[in-house]
Amino acid sequence: MALARALAKGAPLMLLDEPLVNLDYKLREELREELTQLFAHGNATVIYATTEPGEALLLGGYTAVLDAGELLQYGPTPEVFHYPASLRVARAFSDPPMNLIAGSLQAGAVTLPGGIVVPLPEAGRQGGTVTVGVRAGALRLDAVPGTVPVAGRVALAELSGSDTFVHMDSPVGSLVAQFPGVVDLELGAPLTLHLDPAQLYLFDATGMRIHAPSRSQRVAPATAELGA
Repeated sequence: MALARALAKGAPLMLLDEPLVNLDYKLREELREELTQLFAHGNATVIYATTEPGEALLLGGYTAVLDAGELLQYGPTPEVFHYPASLRVARAFSDPPMNLIAGSLQAGAVTLPGGIVVPLPEAGRQGGTVTVGVRAGALRLDAVPGTVPVAGRVALAELSGSDTFVHMDSPVGSLVAQFPGVVDLELGAPLTLHLDPAQLYLFDATGMRIHAPSRSQRVAPATAELGA
């Protein structure tokens, strides 16, 4: 009701503090789309506070990532999402959380626990300890040329909206993959996920990003179409 009054009188500034948090799932989805259209065609400045990355992605505009009272990154929403400046931003602005794996970068390749080697010539010849980041939507069930297999066992398969989140225990640690539709997997069953080197993020020992997928290769989030 408060939002409707503000829209009806053409308020020049609206401050929204998690306005959809207490609504059921389907109503939240509908209102996210409706608010996106309302804000896009209005003249008001809208500051929208949310803990859900999906809402920020759908609403677009500019995003400021805050953590423990500190401004970590600010810019156009697609840029902040696709190019998180640090591990802290990547953790905050991913849903489900970005998979983070300890690795070693040397001579254009990353070595992961279990002796898994992922070629990554785009990262240059630099070396050292890194944290490898891969978004849940970038892990594949099918093998395509250039992907690297990671074998493990199903720890959990859960439906979230129209997607299935698959949790897998593996030599590189616990991984979460996101697939459209219903994926029927038995708990404890063997599973191989395929890692695409082109979808990897790298963060150095200080937590700063040193590599990200190129614009032509990155995977768009399932919650929104980001063209930038």
